[in-house]
Amino acid sequence: MRVLQPCAAVALRRAGRWQAVAAKDDDGPCELHAPIVVAAHGSWERGPLPTQSPRPERSPGDLLGFKARFRGARLASGLMPLVLFPGGYGGLVESDGGRVSFSCCVRRDALARVRAARAGAPAGEAVLAHACACARALREALAGARRDGPWLAAGPIRPGIRARGGAGLFRVGNAAGEAHPLVAEGIGMAIQSGWLLAETLCAHRRLPDEAELDAIGREYDRRWRAHFAPRVRASHAFAWATGHALHAAAAAVSGAPAILAWGARWSGKAAPMPQAQRP
Repeated sequence: MRVLQPCAAVALRRAGRWQAVAAKDDDGPCELHAPIVVAAHGSWERGPLPTQSPRPERSPGDLLGFKARFRGARLASGLMPLVLFPGGYGGLVESDGGRVSFSCCVRRDALARVRAARAGAPAGEAVLAHACACARALREALAGARRDGPWLAAGPIRPGIRARGGAGLFRVGNAAGEAHPLVAEGIGMAIQSGWLLAETLCAHRRLPDEAELDAIGREYDRRWRAHFAPRVRASHAFAWATGHALHAAAAAVSGAPAILAWGARWSGKAAPMPQAQRP
């Protein structure tokens, strides 16, 4: 087995029974052939591959992601609090080396207002100041903390369900579908979709032909949608509630905390992985 790293896939085409991948590494361009290709490149990076989405027109409602790590933060062990603020939401989580990570999403139009109110401040710092001003728990957790490393940014984030692809071409992770970051299921869906695809492929004990690859693609699509589509739709509903009825949503949770357990179930946090039927 040969590992190409670092390496970039720059084109993909069907060549008979095979998928032909044009790649480029430190030694120059090359072409790889395989009966099965798994697209696991995420959804934010644009590119020429058929599984990468074209860059859409900008929209005021685009969600832009920011992340930074801090030292000296005061976060109780084991907690991963959700922080809601006008125009966006975020969360705190323990990271490696005693650091605490703050990740958030903010609407493009809200980001413009926040930056205009804090002229000269970098985007990440402006968003953090806005969130801290609106969320006492975040303000207290990061009081006296210092940022460790640069701000990271990505986006626009476009939650939704994407097409599975053609014969022998499969998507996993955010390339297949993406829930709103509000439910914190990105890594879980990435790992589980890879597991689901592996189970679906391993149910066949020999290298499948083109017709069988089409059937496997339909089976994977069916199983993917059965397992992940409900949490994607639930995340849309939760994100809408926090974006359009923030105070009502907060009051509902305060009055009936069991809503959080219901939301966790619908976001997939308690969903077991289905087992493939082996021939």
